[in-house]
Parts: sequence; structure tokens; C-alpha cells
Amino acid sequence: MDQNTVLFGLIPCTGSVIFFFVIFGTAVLLRWFKHREIVAMAEKGLLPEQYARAPRSQGRGFLVWGLVLAGLGLALVLGLLPVAITSAYNSPLLLLGLIPLFIGLGLLIVYLVTRKEDKAKETKASAETGVAGD
Repeated sequence: MDQNTVLFGLIPCTGSVIFFFVIFGTAVLLRWFKHREIVAMAEKGLLPEQYARAPRSQGRGFLVWGLVLAGLGLALVLGLLPVAITSAYNSPLLLLGLIPLFIGLGLLIVYLVTRKEDKAKETKASAETGVAGD
């Protein structure tokens, strides 16, 4: 292999890598400046309402993403099932649906477990203060 061929192959690769470092580096740098600004404002007690801590969503994100991924996985499994049945070589295609299905089911289990723990803590706290819960 000729040295010029290697050199001309490295130039576009190096240029592409540098381009992505500049783009992502700029994004990270801008985010870092914004973070430092928010921290400085918080230290002085001037934090805007949009950065104040929002109330907990009580794990609704787990529920939503669990349902979305489980539904997507189930749809993929059912859609790829006829293809996987017709040929033994295509059976690994079911993994495209089984992986999101089980990730979604795992998220749903996390939601159910954390919801029970939150209810237990809420009941215990209301019993200690003597205030009845909803």
C-alpha cells in the first residue's frame, strides 16, 4: 500500500473526528456554563421558579416507559412471529421484540414495587402525625 493512499485515507477520518469533537465539545461547554450560572444564582438565593424542585411524579415515568416498551416489544414479537416460525435461521429475529418487551415489563415491576413502598411510607408518616391520608 502506498504512503499517499494511507495519508489521503487518514485526512477525512481525522477531519470527521475533529468536527464531531468541536460540535459536541461546544454543546458540553455551553451546558457547563449554564450549570455554573444556575449554581451561582442558587448560592445567592436568586434561583428562578423554573429551576425549583418540582414535586415527585411518583414514578409515573417508569409506568409510561414500561407501557411503551412493553407494547413495542409485544408488537414486534407478534409481527416477527410468522417469519421466525417459517425458518429456523430467522428465529433470532424474535430478540428484536423480546428485548424491549422484557425491559418494559421490568420497568412496570419497578413502578409497582416503588409505588407500594411510597404508599407504605405515606401511611407511616400520616400515622405518626395523626393526619389521615387521601
